[in-house]
Amino acid sequence: MARALVIYRRQVLPQVRQELAAWHEVAASIDPTGRGSLDEKSLNVEATAVFATLAPWRTRPTATRAMVALQVAIDYLDTVEERGTGGDAAYLERLFSAYRESAMALPRHAAVAAALERAIARCGEGQAQTHLAEHGGRDALEAWAHAQEAPPVYSWWEVAAGASSSVAAHALIAAAADRHTDPIEATAIDAAYFPPVGALTVFLDDLIDRDQDAAAGAHSYLVYYRDGEEAANRLELVTRLGRAAGARLRHPHRHAAILAGVVGFYLSAPEAETAYATPIRARLLAATGTSVRPIVALMRRRRRG
Repeated sequence: MARALVIYRRQVLPQVRQELAAWHEVAASIDPTGRGSLDEKSLNVEATAVFATLAPWRTRPTATRAMVALQVAIDYLDTVEERGTGGDAAYLERLFSAYRESAMALPRHAAVAAALERAIARCGEGQAQTHLAEHGGRDALEAWAHAQEAPPVYSWWEVAAGASSSVAAHALIAAAADRHTDPIEATAIDAAYFPPVGALTVFLDDLIDRDQDAAAGAHSYLVYYRDGEEAANRLELVTRLGRAAGARLRHPHRHAAILAGVVGFYLSAPEAETAYATPIRARLLAATGTSVRPIVALMRRRRRG
């Protein structure tokens, strides 16, 4: 964890901020919505770039570049779908072209390509289905979730939440940067992050936005749980399943650090200490392990400016 933090702070984060500044200039000249999405979700891009710590140092800058472009594109699409405004095709093409150029330059892109494209498509479909659920499309969301390949231990809404997250795609980009990755490992990485880690990112995002979403009438995956106690029980289980899946991968300690980073990012928010969230927070801190606490402290300072 200490090594991952050093790599992230000294190597990854400075590059991410440079990339974000460049994309902000592009968005400002093409689409104000893109600029607004960057302003609103830049911290999200910084958080997902933690996956670059999985990449070898020689190929890490290229992997980081691919991750940033992809996440900016995903966040932009999420924003325009929320607003129902439609995206700017030129801006999206710039983003996806930059992503593809960097991803294809990674040494083992061919080995992960099938799993990576599947993860990206799944994320896009998941986000679209989630937005449709806000307007009476919950039956369609459930049917779509049941059509996804996932272990039966997960409820359909846990599968849907996991599918709508981008974390599996970022883990696969990092794998493409590693010359030892093969297609079998790529499939295992995708299965380790979808559903468990992906679901956690979405549920924790909904947790810190719970009051805001309720006021706006926005969709929240937390509402499918009977109550806060069930949510705490299930999210603890999902966390433990994600931790166990990561332990079966090559470099298990690195994947454990990623899980701690995901959980710590969200639990550092003040909204994670509401009456509803506090029991969930306590269970996830215990399930993730002691390595999560330095992440919470670091991200708390980052959120304060």
